[in-house]
Amino acid sequence: MKKIKYISLALAFIAALSSCDETEPIIYNGGGDALITFSQSQYNLEIVIDDVGDLEVPVNASTLSSEDRTFNIEVVMDGTTALDGSYSVASSVTIPANQYQGTFTINGTDIAGVDTNPLDLVIGITDGDGYVTGSNSIVKVLQICPVDETFFTGDYQMLHLVFNGFGVPTFGSGKMVELERPAGNTRTFDAPYGPDLGTFSTVTWEFNLSCNEIVWSASQDALVGCAATAANIELSTADPAFGNGTYDPLNDATFTMNFVDDDVDDCGARTNVSILMTKI
Repeated sequence: MKKIKYISLALAFIAALSSCDETEPIIYNGGGDALITFSQSQYNLEIVIDDVGDLEVPVNASTLSSEDRTFNIEVVMDGTTALDGSYSVASSVTIPANQYQGTFTINGTDIAGVDTNPLDLVIGITDGDGYVTGSNSIVKVLQICPVDETFFTGDYQMLHLVFNGFGVPTFGSGKMVELERPAGNTRTFDAPYGPDLGTFSTVTWEFNLSCNEIVWSASQDALVGCAATAANIELSTADPAFGNGTYDPLNDATFTMNFVDDDVDDCGARTNVSILMTKI
């Protein structure tokens, strides 16, 4: 049996200083170092088969300004595998005066080579004077087929068909979960990793309904690691030879969900897992 340790998340609390007098909000005046960041480290650009798709990307500022602020957006070719012609990224984003957030649009087009296996589009905020930029973000560009937004939501029971490298079901025997639809063809559920191995934190897991295939989102942290390494176990997209899970777009009574357990070999050999999901 492999030795497991629980990796807990520490919450950092920042004390806010206040006085009895009323204070004005911080105003960005061009001389300070406002932090300009994407709202997330990863997004999905879902392109409808034989059609198009679009994605609104929020950009946040750490301070307010009495004037509109415009920042340039760039495609970072290092790490980008998305196909030319499958995406079009707005050249800039404007955060309106007295606002902390603005948005820009990425448009997608279904061309040859775009399929259910996501390709990476790396985007960044161009450096400039008077502000500091955050990390780049990755946009997963993939093909989808329209699915009724009420389908594949609600309570499901798991039956593990193939166990993980520990020889146990990844989410526990007969686990019941509630599927939710945060957006588009994305579905999520909450469950701790490896309940047969110990008591660990609940994680929100994500997969996509992509043209009759269930595509597990890549590199999802289980918040659990092994004593031999500092890294955590990650669950990721199934290996091509194993194949993604499948679903019937006209019937959400059952579907299969395939993914790789321990993608980075943190606790031993990575294993492709398969789960039958049945609506209850």
